[in-house]
Amino acid sequence: MSTIYVPFQYNEAREWIEKSFNIDSDAVDKYNSHFEVTIRILGGLLSIYHLTADEMFLKRAIELGDRLLLNFDTPSSLPLAEINIKRKIASAYGWTSNSATAEVGTVQLEMRDLSRVTGDRLYENVADKSAATLHSQSKKDGLVPIFINPLTGRFSSGVISFGARGDSYYEYLLKQWLQTGQKRSV
Repeated sequence: MSTIYVPFQYNEAREWIEKSFNIDSDAVDKYNSHFEVTIRILGGLLSIYHLTADEMFLKRAIELGDRLLLNFDTPSSLPLAEINIKRKIASAYGWTSNSATAEVGTVQLEMRDLSRVTGDRLYENVADKSAATLHSQSKKDGLVPIFINPLTGRFSSGVISFGARGDSYYEYLLKQWLQTGQKRSV
């Protein structure tokens, strides 16, 4: 959304989000990646809110953020991999009970930001619990496996990669450290 703020399609996009963006729509009655919905849609809504201070975008971000909280409702506080936004159902992937470490380790930025713009610490608390669980796990020379089980909070694979399912974890370590004021160990 923040990208179209620049090339002159802002008014059309804003109108669509205000009138047609509906998280209870049949169009979203399917399982989507929690990670993708968080970084692309929630992140986009928060970004355009920061650029415009338009409360409509914040309202939509809160609606979506509240649904995304469902994924963190696990024994470990690590998010499940998928969400059916309309039906309010969080689940693991259909092919494994694990979540990708890259995905689990990146969704905290948007949740913390949502807390900061709303004044509601709930989102940040969920993000912090999730991050604490993830970062409390044993690492091999600072490196982490690409799968973690959100039910146990333990890494479930010995495979380490800077590619798919591992890459964003490392990229977001710096972003989270900066976002938390360079005071928290992430």
